[in-house]
Amino acid sequence: MKLQSPEFQSLFTEGLKSLTELFAKENHELRIAGGAVRDLLNGVKPQDVDFATTATPTEMKEMFQAAGIRMINNKGEKHGTITARLHEENFEVTTLRIDVSTDGRHAEVEFTTDWQKDAERRDLTISFDGTLFDYFNGYADLKNKKVRFVGHAKQRIQEDYLRILRYFSLGNRMQLPVFVSC
Repeated sequence: MKLQSPEFQSLFTEGLKSLTELFAKENHELRIAGGAVRDLLNGVKPQDVDFATTATPTEMKEMFQAAGIRMINNKGEKHGTITARLHEENFEVTTLRIDVSTDGRHAEVEFTTDWQKDAERRDLTISFDGTLFDYFNGYADLKNKKVRFVGHAKQRIQEDYLRILRYFSLGNRMQLPVFVSC
């Protein structure tokens, strides 16, 4: 599926265009991830857009430094997140990752270049040409008005307790019935 809605097109500010060009030039894939994807699929312009990439934090820092792009807020680096500031906008970009171990709130992660493995924690992504990547039928769930965990709900909640809050928040925000299968 290709997304070409006005809401999707409106995301392409000068800052985002510069960011996508930089990642493409360095042969790293960059996609829109998380709640912004669900918003776009529902015809809503997202208020917050997160990005996922195949570039590691070290590679991102090197790219940004070489391009003279300011980086802010280093707190997420050990989990793969670098925040770049371009054209008066902040862009939070996170390396694809796998949870190695977790205590219910904090995860030790391993970086990967495998979008499907990352999607087990994230769900839907959209590339900048509008292509939807949906490894776990999330779009069908949205169309069928369902909110589900990727994989086993109990395992996902034990990995990060905040997921249950996000789960109910999403269901409430979208006015969807909520299905839990543990």
